[in-house]
Amino acid sequence: MRVPDLRSAARNGAVRLRAALGSIRTGWGATWAGLRRAVDRLAPQRRVDRYWTRTLVSHDSFATPRESEEQLEWRFGQYPLFREFSGLWGEHDGEVVLDYGCGPGNDVVGLLLYSGAARVIGMDVSPKALALAAERIALHGVDDRRFRLTQLTDADPTIPLEDESVDFFQSMGVLHHTTDPAAILRELHRVAKRSAEARIMVYNRESVWFHLFTACELQLWQGRYPNLTAAQAFERTTDGPACPIARCYRPEDFVALCEDAGFETEFLGGYHSESELNWLRDSRERAIADERLAAEHREFLSELELDQHGYPAWRGKHAGVGGSYRLRRR
Repeated sequence: MRVPDLRSAARNGAVRLRAALGSIRTGWGATWAGLRRAVDRLAPQRRVDRYWTRTLVSHDSFATPRESEEQLEWRFGQYPLFREFSGLWGEHDGEVVLDYGCGPGNDVVGLLLYSGAARVIGMDVSPKALALAAERIALHGVDDRRFRLTQLTDADPTIPLEDESVDFFQSMGVLHHTTDPAAILRELHRVAKRSAEARIMVYNRESVWFHLFTACELQLWQGRYPNLTAAQAFERTTDGPACPIARCYRPEDFVALCEDAGFETEFLGGYHSESELNWLRDSRERAIADERLAAEHREFLSELELDQHGYPAWRGKHAGVGGSYRLRRR
């Protein structure tokens, strides 16, 4: 079993701290103020690492390989259109695949079992998540040469891989939690081979979660977060109120971010959570009729169209919280 590569993360953190402290060498009178500024610059990144080590995404313990595989299939059922928009597991015969922000290893395991990848690299800020991923991979008896698990830090966007060394990468529900997603996208561009493809999920602002649950159910009807914008309130609703960063993106804004990093980018739509479908069924008409709800949210809900499965779409794209994007490296 491979040990997560912790040395690179430690070196990168030390370099970052030395650089921050070096900026305050302006005499004893400014030392304490400068030190405070240096600590403040590093604090958000430390919070991200700590939070996702303490607060793991949903995970299970498995007694057998069969239980592990059944969980992978069960997960698709919990998020309608997740399978279609994520492209999992895909055909990656002989390829090197990177899962950036792999958590406890759901997709790393699935890619190793079903995609034909020659090697799967999982990276995450949480040593606890990486340990769980290693245990689950071991349960399936995967050859050590086919995978690598590496710990990252939000304090440094550097990805410890060679230039143009990855055939395909994915990042599912991760970049919206990071301090500098633009820098990470540039690093992903660096390590991707020319014409490499990718899938990314970030939270979708044009979603039932944002316009109905956050803005209407929580803020208007329950009276929570009265002094916050809907975007600020959204950050408290997805991964716990203490989550340091949880952005939601308009599709055009995230497409622009990816294209600035050197990727051709297409918004596929947002896959749904079962909760969104329930909120829509139970509360949509009431929300549209409530004149206290801001026009932006009422208009969004009024414009939704249901497909043959009853899944809502807005302006031709499915309106779930799981905003999904297909990328190709230029």
